[in-house]
Amino acid sequence: MKLRVFVRLLMPMLGLSAVALNATGAVAAPATATVDVGMTCTVQDGWWSLDRERPTQPEPVKVLAVKPLTTGTPGAWVQPQRGKLSDQQLHLALERLTDCR
Repeated sequence: MKLRVFVRLLMPMLGLSAVALNATGAVAAPATATVDVGMTCTVQDGWWSLDRERPTQPEPVKVLAVKPLTTGTPGAWVQPQRGKLSDQQLHLALERLTDCR
């Protein structure tokens, strides 16, 4: 009983959800959408927005590499397609990328 409470409290700190554990207690890999290198995707809350009136807006990015974040969450290295940061690379969670083609 104490172990179950401990795991339930520890999982959010590790960035895991309750569905991430399988029947044996091992961490299961989360399901991710198909995102490949070279695709252009949209980040709905791009903080590098060009519009000062709307500091976060959908922004296009190009996927440079698909690699997990340091937390283990599926992620991707992306490069903004416009704005001041168009020559920079950002490491974002895959769940933030939408409309990939």
